[in-house]
Amino acid sequence: MPPRTDRNVLSRWNHSRLTTATLLLATALPLHAQDQAPLPSERALQDLTEEDCALIRQGVKRLACYDHLRDPDKARETAEDERIETVEQQTATLQPPDTRDPVPDTNATTEKAAPGDEDSGVMSSLVNRYMAAEEAIFSFSGSFLSHRPTYIMPATWVKEPNDIPTSPSQGASHYDYTVDREEAKYQISFKVPLLTGMLDNRTTLWFGYTQRSFWQVYNREGSAPFRETNYEPELFLRYQTNLDIGPGTLNGVTLGLNHESNGQSDPRSRSWNRVVGSAAYSYNRWLFIIQPWWRIPESRREDDNPDIERYLGHGNYYVIRKLGEDRTLSARLMNNLRSDNNKTSVELGYSFPMGDTVKGFFQYYNGYGESLIDYNKRIERFGLGIMINDWL
Repeated sequence: MPPRTDRNVLSRWNHSRLTTATLLLATALPLHAQDQAPLPSERALQDLTEEDCALIRQGVKRLACYDHLRDPDKARETAEDERIETVEQQTATLQPPDTRDPVPDTNATTEKAAPGDEDSGVMSSLVNRYMAAEEAIFSFSGSFLSHRPTYIMPATWVKEPNDIPTSPSQGASHYDYTVDREEAKYQISFKVPLLTGMLDNRTTLWFGYTQRSFWQVYNREGSAPFRETNYEPELFLRYQTNLDIGPGTLNGVTLGLNHESNGQSDPRSRSWNRVVGSAAYSYNRWLFIIQPWWRIPESRREDDNPDIERYLGHGNYYVIRKLGEDRTLSARLMNNLRSDNNKTSVELGYSFPMGDTVKGFFQYYNGYGESLIDYNKRIERFGLGIMINDWL
């Protein structure tokens, strides 16, 4: 194993290669919208008027409609600085509109809807609304946008904690405290668009960041340490396809570079770099996401977890069911696709309303790779907490 300083230099060099490769990938895509035929929805927007925009109930869609008719960037370029400052002061107390549209509940019935028609196109509409809201919210506030679900589970229980993490290249390691079965788990995830205004309307280059932590908050013997934290920055391109295929819609595809590590020193260091793609397909209230990846090879000296693909395979498979405005059921599957020594991992999630503003969240995990330190150890976990940002 090389000295830690050499490994850090190599790590920084690898990160630089990943960033450069992603930017080259971005510039290889078309940079002008006129090179592509407009979507049907884009042709329909050409006939809109300001009076039509005023009829839209949902606030973010209404804002996006006005922005489409009155190009805000062009308006600011031609306006005098004094006028811009005056308008900013006059509107300083305005608040962003509500970003949600009501989603039909699966238990609700309406007299107008024909039997079996109430689910048609629900998820596709949600996905389109989500993508439109991203652009409007970022234009409105310039703030971070939600990426993957963000949640806090102060109460989780693990059947058999991994007391002795191991890796073929790093060997076995021991914690300096007894690992409790009860711990807190949380995940934060956000993204921001890059090169805005340079790519066509359907293509976006994103920087995303996800952090997932496992906190031994009830462990008084070990002074409530953070047992494991995984850091996952990524650069990816997303192309909004909106293609009707079969009974549903292919909503979008992505391609990018992903780095994940736990920031630990040897012998508990774990990390890997991947090229990750995805395709999202919606049907009625269902959203199906296939997310294959290819691991970027590392030398034996650098590889903290050379057998990680034997446990996690080569992709994620998601199924998401929107039950109502505040209720979502999700499942994630990983499989190493090996006939001998097959490994399967499953994650189930269910978010539900708790009062007017808070959503509860239940999660069950059974398998490998819930965290990098436990990539080769089967973990079974039950968790309960609060969902802050859901899938859609």
